[in-house]
Amino acid sequence: MSSALGLAAVAATLQQLLESGFAELKLADVLASTGALVSCLAPDRIDRSADQSRLNLYLYNQQRNPGWANLGLPSRDSRGERVGNPALALDLYFLVSAYGAEDFHSEILLGAAMQILHETPGLGREAIKALLKPGPSKPSLPKELELAGLADQLEQLRITPLNHSMDEIARIWSTIQVPARPSAAYQVSVVLLEVQKSQRTPLPVLARNLYAVPLRSPRLDRVETIDGAPILPDSSLRLTGANLRAQSVQLRLNGLDISAGISQLGNDSLQFDLLAPALPEGLQAGVCTLQVVHPQLMGNPPQPHSGQESNLLALVLNPQAGFSVEPGASSQVVDGQTYRSGAISVTCTPAIGPRQRVRLLLNEKNPPADRAPRAYSFSAVDGNGVLPPAESTSSVTIEYRHVLQGSYLARLQVDAGSSPLNLGADGRFSGPEVSP
Repeated sequence: MSSALGLAAVAATLQQLLESGFAELKLADVLASTGALVSCLAPDRIDRSADQSRLNLYLYNQQRNPGWANLGLPSRDSRGERVGNPALALDLYFLVSAYGAEDFHSEILLGAAMQILHETPGLGREAIKALLKPGPSKPSLPKELELAGLADQLEQLRITPLNHSMDEIARIWSTIQVPARPSAAYQVSVVLLEVQKSQRTPLPVLARNLYAVPLRSPRLDRVETIDGAPILPDSSLRLTGANLRAQSVQLRLNGLDISAGISQLGNDSLQFDLLAPALPEGLQAGVCTLQVVHPQLMGNPPQPHSGQESNLLALVLNPQAGFSVEPGASSQVVDGQTYRSGAISVTCTPAIGPRQRVRLLLNEKNPPADRAPRAYSFSAVDGNGVLPPAESTSSVTIEYRHVLQGSYLARLQVDAGSSPLNLGADGRFSGPEVSP
């Protein structure tokens, strides 16, 4: 593979190829008065008033080679460690233009260059090494290009003439913004650029084992609490589906392993508790995904590897919340009615993240039958009070404003989940209750 100097090495290879070809054709005798020079400059840097004829190579475009584009990817594993150095494969596009100091010199130079490139459709390793080898006759050739690794890459260089139309040629020269010259375009393919960075290489395999596993992927159909209530952090849940039982079973909630909470396991149903033995760290209320995985035990001793996975089943995890009115609320009397403004402190399980949508919901408790019950909603501050480096908080303070004094049922809404209300003996909601 080539180093980052590969592009310059290709240009230098073409330059030396044309110079040696000109010497074999004895163009110096034809252009005796001015001589011939092969340069690799941008066209706008060429002095057109010079008395020497020249042929110029200009790299005007490059593109990713489609045959190598996805070979060797990815370069890093799931842990972010480098496992390979994939090559950057490029097709290079060169513009060969002639500058004549006298009549017919441009045509002579361009014709000779096209003939040389026509007779050299490809460059092998030995040819590249010979062209890039420094010497007294190559004063403009940097010696570093010999070590670019161009001769050691897997593919040889192929030189292909391009049949550009007049419109394409006109666009190229108008982009360069210099007067057009007699020119021809060529594609040089493929140049493989690769860095030589350290990478993680696994040890060789000591033994090979063959495992026959039936294709019985688990399927999830429904999840619900055993008592039919909304799903809370302390709920016992029943998961129904098919092919749930296996030699090894993992239960994942939002990608977190909660297999320790499995209490019963059957082929068509599974029961588990979120709080057994504890609520997973990092779990947040709202819409969650549930998945059953059957890891494949392989190796000696057996170690779990990626196995068959079920579909993702969505559920809404509702938070559990406690409410406390903070002292220091202000009052305002309007038309004989007292309106209160202050703050309510809320504790929440599971913890709240900084990007979750958190709202306090207040509904009037036991409203009279002759009017609609009063209801209010208030959002938490941006970030929900989570300050770096903390990533979550179990308590949040939410301000309320202009709430008519009285008793209210309080709920905390976190994304799509809401904390539950308590039922009284009369069959009506009785709490949690706050009195702003």
